[in-house]
Amino acid sequence: MEEQLRTLAKMQSLDDEIGRYKVLQHELPKQLEEIIVSVEQATADLLACETIRAEIGKKQRSLEAEIKAHQEQSKKYATQLSEIKNNKEYKALNSEISYLKNKISEVESVLLELMDQDAEAKEKVAEAKVELEKAEKCKSDKEGDLRHQIETLDSKIETVRNKRNDLARTLPVAVVKHYGSMIKNKNNQAVAFTREGSCGACGFVMRQQTRIELQLKRKLIYCENCARILMNKIEEPEDEDM
Repeated sequence: MEEQLRTLAKMQSLDDEIGRYKVLQHELPKQLEEIIVSVEQATADLLACETIRAEIGKKQRSLEAEIKAHQEQSKKYATQLSEIKNNKEYKALNSEISYLKNKISEVESVLLELMDQDAEAKEKVAEAKVELEKAEKCKSDKEGDLRHQIETLDSKIETVRNKRNDLARTLPVAVVKHYGSMIKNKNNQAVAFTREGSCGACGFVMRQQTRIELQLKRKLIYCENCARILMNKIEEPEDEDM
C-alpha cells in the first residue's frame, strides 16, 4: 500500500506540473499580446506627437509668411510716402503703415506662443521615441522566447501526461478512476496531504481514527468532506553514499 501511496503522490506531482503548463498556455499568449500591443501603442503615440508638432510647424510657417507679407507691404507704403503731395493721402497711408505694424506685432505674439508649444511638442516627441525604443527592445528580447515556450507547451504536457499514465497503469482500475474524477472535478487536485490534523485541500478536521489509519498505511483513506485521497507527507528516501 505504501508503494501505491508513493505512486499516487508522484502522479499528483505530475498533474501539478501539467496544471502549471496549462496556466502558461493561458498566460504566455497574453504576455506576447501585451508586448506586441505596447509597440503598436508606442508607435501610435509617437505618430500623434509628431502630427501635433507638424501642425504647429505648419501654423508657424503660415504666420511667418503673413509677417513677411505685412513687412513688404509696409516697406512699399513707406516708399510711397515720399512721393505723396496730398496731406489727406499721406495720413491715410501712414494709418495703413501703423495698422500693418500693429498686425505684425499681434502675429509675432501668436508666433512666440507657437514657439513655446513647439518646444513642448518637441520634448514630447523625444519622450515618445524613448518609449517606442523601450517597447521595441522588450519585444526583441522576449518575443522569440515567448513564442518558443508557447509552441513547446503542448509537447511538454504530452510528455508529462505519458509519465503520469505509465504510473497509473501500475494501480488498480478503481483507484485510477477515483483519481481521475478528483483531477477533473476538484481543481486538478486528487491527492491531499494532511496539515495539522486536517485535509490539506479543504481544511476538514480529521477524526482520530482517520489519523491512525493514515499512520498505518494499510488502505487508501479518503477525505470525508471533499473525497480527495488523503495521505501524510511522504519523505523520499535519501541516496546512500557510494
